[in-house]
Amino acid sequence: MSEPSLDHLLDVAICAAEAAGKHAFNNKERRTETTETFNHDVKLLLDVESQKAAEAIIESEFPDHGILGEEEARPNRTSAYEWIIDPIDGTMNFSHGFEYWCSSVAVRRNNQVVAGCIFAPDFDAYYTAHSECEAKRNGTPIRVRETNRLSEAMVFSGLSKEMENQPDTHFSLFRMLALNTKKLRINGAAALDLCRVADGTADAFFEGGIFLWDYAAGVLIAERAGAVSAVYPDISNPHGATVLVSNQPLMDGLKAIYTKCI
Repeated sequence: MSEPSLDHLLDVAICAAEAAGKHAFNNKERRTETTETFNHDVKLLLDVESQKAAEAIIESEFPDHGILGEEEARPNRTSAYEWIIDPIDGTMNFSHGFEYWCSSVAVRRNNQVVAGCIFAPDFDAYYTAHSECEAKRNGTPIRVRETNRLSEAMVFSGLSKEMENQPDTHFSLFRMLALNTKKLRINGAAALDLCRVADGTADAFFEGGIFLWDYAAGVLIAERAGAVSAVYPDISNPHGATVLVSNQPLMDGLKAIYTKCI
């Protein structure tokens, strides 16, 4: 069997992200149906259903590929390909009727992310890229901002679900970001935040305690829009990381803050 092209992989990622996002969007009246609650997060029945909608698209095209999702994982160790799904990123936002949420689908080959799509249904926005093409929003190329100084930057960040375990670390990070940037914003959907860096809305992204399904597609999209990234794995969780994304001039300042706070 021949290897799928990058264009083919991206087309399937788009269809899968759209399937997940539209299922959630079309069932908004059920957004409070929870399966589990935590101190700082919630799991919805629509999370599970939306992931299955994305999986159905992928499995119909690539039945031998592995799948890693926020809701479940079905690895296939004989395949070089693995799909990474976050069916509803920004679940708390979605459950409260706040429109800032999205569905994210990426595919990696031999552990390297090569294509991804993030679909934000309330904005009718499709962010797409593969490793050999430029990033786009709804088919139009996008590019990161050219801000040169961190003191002039608007940075998107977030509060880890596990912040109670290391509150001093998390809040010292926010303090440093707030004091050293023009403005700090917390929106609650890391995947969509990364897209807003890619399209030049924000200057940078900096968040700890997020997971591969939160950032896989978004980091690729941002990089293909001209961003650089730094991913620091969480040694206590195989899928967790601290992720920094910005243009090149801002990255040294972000890394310096990471070094001081972590």
